[in-house]
This record gives sequence, structure tokens and C-alpha cells, in this order.
Amino acid sequence: MFFKRLRNVLLVWVALLALLALFSSFAQTQRNFSATESILIDGLLPVFSVFTSFKNGVASWWNHYIFLVDTQQENDRLNQKLGQLQQENNRLKEIALAHERLLKLLHLKEGPGLPVQVAEVVGKNPGPFLQLLFINKGRKDGLVRGMPVVLPEGVVGRLEKTADRYSEVLLLNDPGFAVDCQTQRTRVRGILTGISGQRHCQIKYVARTEDIKPGDIIMTSGLDQLFPKGLMLGRVLKVVPQAKGNFLFIEVVPEVSLSEIEEVQIIPRKPPIPDQESAPDG
Repeated sequence: MFFKRLRNVLLVWVALLALLALFSSFAQTQRNFSATESILIDGLLPVFSVFTSFKNGVASWWNHYIFLVDTQQENDRLNQKLGQLQQENNRLKEIALAHERLLKLLHLKEGPGLPVQVAEVVGKNPGPFLQLLFINKGRKDGLVRGMPVVLPEGVVGRLEKTADRYSEVLLLNDPGFAVDCQTQRTRVRGILTGISGQRHCQIKYVARTEDIKPGDIIMTSGLDQLFPKGLMLGRVLKVVPQAKGNFLFIEVVPEVSLSEIEEVQIIPRKPPIPDQESAPDG
């Protein structure tokens, strides 16, 4: 139905164009319009004017439509380009952050008395409380069970298991981790270990009479012959006398953000505990 009407409009338009051509031939003569020509012109030109306005409106609408289509295509192209630039920006940010982390690792690696190996974290345990990491260095890199794992900010944990090319790291908030420690302010000693089912640590075997307060810095003492002396462990969160016994319950927040680790350092010190992978059976 629409095309039939459009065809009729086009036919009328062609007829009007033919008449206009005829009127143009009249206009080229030197004489004035005759009475018959005047009647035809006065009657048909208003109709032709309406069709001309309609044609101009259709042409304007079509040009506007084409402009909108071109604009939409340009917007789509620009949005796609913006997405690509955002991806590139994110990639460059990741490179910059990795570069910054590696510079910190390199600074500690070159520090006096602390030769280290740098390894990348390739896996984390899926539990709600992060207590294990997996790194891309193993026995073929000279690593053995018990070696300290650190970052420039402080202690991360120790190597718990090693394979040829990968190792498992036990974090310091695991109940199975233990390190001899002391407060920086008063030199009070204890054993720092993880708290079961929590992200924080605790210090055991500190008497009620000892001077230790929230905010105190906890460092490695070096007396366990595993971790070098003076490495940062964390800060005391709270101190509460235990209901039974003569000891304090001391909660410590690890200095290292354990959930955000991407690279670690391993201090290649021979641990005082046997390496299970190399120990003979029986």
C-alpha cells in the first residue's frame, strides 16, 4: 500500500515537472502569457509549490537520517577506540605497579646480608582465610622446606613444601607457623603464630607482668636460627590477660597485606628443620 501511494506521488511529480518544462518554454517567448496559459499557471504552480515543499522536507529528513546514521557509526567507532585505550591504560598501570613492586624487591635483594630469590605467586588457597600461597620456584632453584619468605614490608611466611619447579608457602597467620619474636620497644620475647580461622596472629608465652601495649611493633628476634633478626612481623592490636594461667593473649596484625601478594622473596638460609622431601624414609 505504501509503495503504491509513493508511485502515485512520483507520477504526479513527473507530470508537474513536465508541465514546468512546458511553462519554461512559454517563458522563453517574448509575448505575455495568454489567458489559457495564465489560468494553467495560476492553478498548477501552487500545487507544484506544495510538492516542492514536500520534496524539500523529504530531502531534509533523509539528510538528517543519513547524518544520524553517520553520527551513530562515528560514536560506535569512538566508543570502541575508547575501550581499547582503557584496556591499554589498565595494562600500562599493571606494568607500572609490577615495576614498582620489583624495585622494592630489588632494593631488599641488594641489601647487606640478605641475598634472596624472587618468585611470582601463581596460586592461593581458595579458603575464606588466606594461609597458603604457591610460587613458581622449587627444588631446581635451590629451595628447600623451611626457608623464610619475605617482602620489603616484612615477613610473609616460610616454605612448607617444595616440588621441582613450584613451592607451597605457609603464611604467618597459619596456626602451623611459628617464629621467635620480640617487641621493638621493650624487647619482650615470645612466639608468634597464626590464629585458627582468622587473618591475624598471636604471641604466645608472654607473662602477665610484661610491658607490652597495643601499637607495639613486633620484630623477629633471630634466636630461632631461621629468620634473620630485625624483620618486621606486625603490630599489636590488643592485649588481654587470659582467663586461666599467667600469660597474656596478644593479637597482632601482620605488617604484610597477605591477600595482595603477587611476588615474594625467599632467603636461601639453611633451615634448622629437616627438609621432608630430601629426608630418608624411616
